[in-house]
Amino acid sequence: MYKVSRTFPCEIDGQMMQCIIIGPQSMDLPSYLLQGEKACGYIYEDGTLTKWYWKGLSVVEGERCLYFDPLPLFPFSDIATRKRAQALTLVRDLARALEALPYSFLDLSSGILPLWRVWGIEDGRLLILPQDLADLFASCSDEETRYFHSSSWVHHGLHQPFTLCDQMTSLLYYAALGFPPFYDKDSREDSFRALPLAYTGIALPQSTVQFIDRTLSLSLTKQRDAVLNKEPQKALSWFLSQTESLQWTLDATETVQSRESLTAIEACASFLNGQHKRAKRRIFWRKKGWLVITIAAVVISVSWFTTTRIQESRKPPYTAGMGPTQIIEAYYDSMNELSLEKMEASLAKGVKNPSSMEVTNLYVTRQTRQAYEGINTQVDPNDWIAEGKPPILRGTFIYGITNLSIEQIGHNRYRATGIMYTPYAYTDEEPEQNITATPVYTYELQQEFSVEMGEKGWYEITDIGNASVQPLEKLMVETYVKNSNTALSQ
Repeated sequence: MYKVSRTFPCEIDGQMMQCIIIGPQSMDLPSYLLQGEKACGYIYEDGTLTKWYWKGLSVVEGERCLYFDPLPLFPFSDIATRKRAQALTLVRDLARALEALPYSFLDLSSGILPLWRVWGIEDGRLLILPQDLADLFASCSDEETRYFHSSSWVHHGLHQPFTLCDQMTSLLYYAALGFPPFYDKDSREDSFRALPLAYTGIALPQSTVQFIDRTLSLSLTKQRDAVLNKEPQKALSWFLSQTESLQWTLDATETVQSRESLTAIEACASFLNGQHKRAKRRIFWRKKGWLVITIAAVVISVSWFTTTRIQESRKPPYTAGMGPTQIIEAYYDSMNELSLEKMEASLAKGVKNPSSMEVTNLYVTRQTRQAYEGINTQVDPNDWIAEGKPPILRGTFIYGITNLSIEQIGHNRYRATGIMYTPYAYTDEEPEQNITATPVYTYELQQEFSVEMGEKGWYEITDIGNASVQPLEKLMVETYVKNSNTALSQ
């Protein structure tokens, strides 16, 4: 049985009053709800709305209570038990009352009317409490009670004007089975699929069962067609017209059945088991889906990277088809470009490149300044010489090999000779203090290589000796400032 507020008559200050329990005396009431003018509620009777006001708050037998002039009330949730036989009439009366109430009074921010705002009166009237009192009940209730009275009636994904029609239908479902259609978390996780009344064998006319099942699963298009873009309480005219000829044949009861008890019915058990599995999958993907997707993305990325590397490793290098001398020339051309990848393209597996650190450092320097300053700081000495050794931009450097010659000195052995231009000295030397010229150090370079035919059908460098360098001369190259065409002499 769900927790509902209890109401009872009580004498307060010498007068008989009706009380509704809010919560235990120990519970603090939110002060902001007790300030200002009391909002009115409404009593509905045969199409007429009458304003209603509560008197105050008091403590009765250890319980904080709301009290007001005597009214023989019962919780509207009784439509599933002792008022079950009148459920259709009561729900239709509630729809008429809501249809007539001001939209501002209803406060449908959540799309539904919390159940603790609705009370039946034994003479057939209805009492609709103001939202302020609903907030008071909500603030003083535990989570389970709040869920039953409010959240369990919210049906996400509806056409907004259709929300009250859906809630009225949900109340009929609740009256029939004893639990709201979307109370169970599985039904909410399963795209708000209610256990069909048709599966339960409920003793209602087929037309009534079909209306409830169909309405709770109505598509958005059909919801729009039914109520257009009316305000939710005005759209209740559709619900009233659809239920006008329905019959209700259930008797009152003292207890409600549980959703789990319906698993004794084969059709219900099959539906609920399938729903539980679907809900578990949805919960898993919502909570862990990001992890699965991340892992999958990593696996795909690693697989792609590995596959790409394998494919790249199987591709012939750009030097495939070159002879030994051409391969060595390509090695130094790549060095002049500061391209470590091209330098090592024709190296056999496991061969160490002795110039890799130097080339990498200069490459990083060049690319960093390229990114931040937009200038290429490296000057190829071959280009510089071909242009007549002009001044260079201040802050740039000359690096590379010129006058390259290659001779074979033995079986598969070759010696490369050339002139090395570098911005720093390979021997100890005092740095030059000159802001108008930049030093360039030149060396005679000799380096030996082994080049052999590889297993894959192209020549590979199988060994590179350390370079032997002999100092030639130190050049002081004139520089100029960026955006200036004037050379700065020493």
